[in-house]
Amino acid sequence: MRSVLDKINSPADIHALPKAERDQLAEDIRERIRETVGNTGGHLASNLGVVELTIALHSALDCPRDKLLFDVGHQCYAHKLLTGRQAAFERLRCDGGVAGFPKRAESVYDCFGSGHASTAVSAALGFARARDLRGEKHKVAAIIGDGALTGGMAYEALNDAGGLGTQFLVVLNDNEMSISKNVGALEEHLTRLRVSRNWRIAKRAVKGGLDVIPVIGRPVSRALEWIKGKARALLVPGSFFESLGFRYIGPVDGHSLDQLIDTIRSALQWDSPTLLHVVTRKGKGFPEAEAEPEKYHGMPRRRPGSNESIVEGRSSAPIRLSCANTAGITLARLADTDHAITAITAAMPTGTGMDIFKASHPSRFFDVGIAEEHAVTLAAGMAAAGLRPVVALYSTFLQRAADQVMHDVCLQNLAVTFLIDHAGFVARDGATHQGLYDVPMLRALPNLTIWTPSGMDELSSMIEAGVSLGTPCLIRYPKSLPDSVGSAPPAPPGKWRVEREGSRAALLASGACLPIALECAALLESDGIPAAVVRAASVKPLDDDVLRTFADSGVRLVTIEECQRAGSFGSAVAEFCADNDYAPPIIIGVPDEYYHDHSVNALRAASGLTPAAIAQTVRKHIHHET
Repeated sequence: MRSVLDKINSPADIHALPKAERDQLAEDIRERIRETVGNTGGHLASNLGVVELTIALHSALDCPRDKLLFDVGHQCYAHKLLTGRQAAFERLRCDGGVAGFPKRAESVYDCFGSGHASTAVSAALGFARARDLRGEKHKVAAIIGDGALTGGMAYEALNDAGGLGTQFLVVLNDNEMSISKNVGALEEHLTRLRVSRNWRIAKRAVKGGLDVIPVIGRPVSRALEWIKGKARALLVPGSFFESLGFRYIGPVDGHSLDQLIDTIRSALQWDSPTLLHVVTRKGKGFPEAEAEPEKYHGMPRRRPGSNESIVEGRSSAPIRLSCANTAGITLARLADTDHAITAITAAMPTGTGMDIFKASHPSRFFDVGIAEEHAVTLAAGMAAAGLRPVVALYSTFLQRAADQVMHDVCLQNLAVTFLIDHAGFVARDGATHQGLYDVPMLRALPNLTIWTPSGMDELSSMIEAGVSLGTPCLIRYPKSLPDSVGSAPPAPPGKWRVEREGSRAALLASGACLPIALECAALLESDGIPAAVVRAASVKPLDDDVLRTFADSGVRLVTIEECQRAGSFGSAVAEFCADNDYAPPIIIGVPDEYYHDHSVNALRAASGLTPAAIAQTVRKHIHHET
């Protein structure tokens, strides 16, 4: 039997559906999302929670003429299914399929790309002001979650929007979650808003009862109206957002399709900025995801040839110790005896391993919400007060706090340690989540030390040394590393170790590229090119002694790194060679372009970061020089 979803080729097809089929459409979308994510991996709970909301928005809007923006964007799967991408959706986050986030190059319905939180209100306001300047009349709407409202950028945009009164709609998708449970005063405010429907019901009942009392009823009712106005600022929804210049509507049941459509259509008629507060349930329609939305936030791909369900795939997948867990275990162990150590993260305690630290040292753990800038300056204040703060973030999210790293930490030479997870290539989440830019972005900062471990053992020793360094220190690592690499223990943090001797080339491998360099050296050896391999564990400072030893012997230097090539480790070695009149190095890294949805191996192949490709490049240079 053909599903209702199969009838939908564009949002215009939704308008022709009778109510029964429109309700069935929501269930069809949920089923398609569960089935596809089970095969390809992806974001599950967040997408199941916004199905009715997405249908309602497309029912009330006329996209692509009207503009619909998604904050973060990991909840856009229903949107993609409703906008002519059903066939490509089967290969979600894979070659030839749709991206896991809105992507302007993919569809005219994706009017703005996203992948990081708290950006949609700013962008939507930009669309609205461009519309007004051009004298156009279309609508603009943005969906932002309560988790993204923990980010300061959202408030900068709300403040700006309310000040000038530009007409557009902000839909607050309130599900009490970002990835992990939301934290902070805003979450407490939204909790009061969720329960405010009881206030309204009680208010109507009391007022109705008083109005029928002879003589005294109406005067008492008017007095209560005055009292209500004073109490409203504390107890009733909208006061916070209305103080910013927004009309507030809600809370509204985010799974009542008819109510949503009517309310959104009404909200779009206001001639001022309007905020619609919608309460949804993350993981809706999938009991396991409803019960544990954090667990089902991101799903791995189903193992090839497997018929397991999503639940089976989640529960029985082989467990491997990640860098995040190693970081959490190491930091918790150090904090057992060093009471100055604190841990800070930005809405990612599980993803960074800091949930492990929290379990043993809850009073010294701080989750600040999606507020990386605040996380870094909070750490700077702690360090200035004599603590040893550790900030644990993903590389892609560290980008949001570049100014704070420079101005608040490095300029003051404060002892903040940064644990930067998901550095290097990141599979399937697209260009927005690649961890390729942290070193080029930060290597120029004075006082900052940058280390790159090659194995779990080295990561643990670097964390121990980093918190005791007394100056800013950044340790970057991918999602996982081997337990150890090479035949000997790693050198002390900040020093390099020669893993393999060679007289024609020296492969200087940064972090996770050490196994690639070792394999590349074996290929070169078979071609009669003896190549040394160096574990270049410190990007900044360089190990000048090792560099001079090779360069003075006429050995060709080759840098290998999984990082943007411009301005990174290879550039640092090139600067050293230029300063000391040595031949420039051969720089192997990620070319100057963005990388999208592939496996890590495919991304390395596309950028020339494979042993065979590197060996070919080295051969070409050496044969040309001889």
